[in-house]
Amino acid sequence: MSNHYHLILHINLADNRDLSDVDVVERWQQLFAMPMLMDDWRVGKQQSNAQQEVVAELIAKWRKRLKDISWFMRCLNEDIARRANQEDKCKGHFWEGRFKSQALLDPWPSSV
Repeated sequence: MSNHYHLILHINLADNRDLSDVDVVERWQQLFAMPMLMDDWRVGKQQSNAQQEVVAELIAKWRKRLKDISWFMRCLNEDIARRANQEDKCKGHFWEGRFKSQALLDPWPSSV
């Protein structure tokens, strides 16, 4: 079948937990456009308490998504499907269904 792939993922929870807020925002920005509110935060512009709360909520949400396999697969598969549909000049579902995952019980070499 040409419309599936196999992928091994490892989520390093300690690394995710140790990311600073700036690190989280910079990683998120590599994938998605930043709201103007976050641009202001990044340059140190004065913000109200309400704005600071929104910034903190966004960072917490992005931190959670950066370690979420479902979110990763959604983004990856959406991009692949869009490109494939564009290449085939068609619309509609590319994938037969949601991804399937299975935990690997054997230890994975740390050098990989």
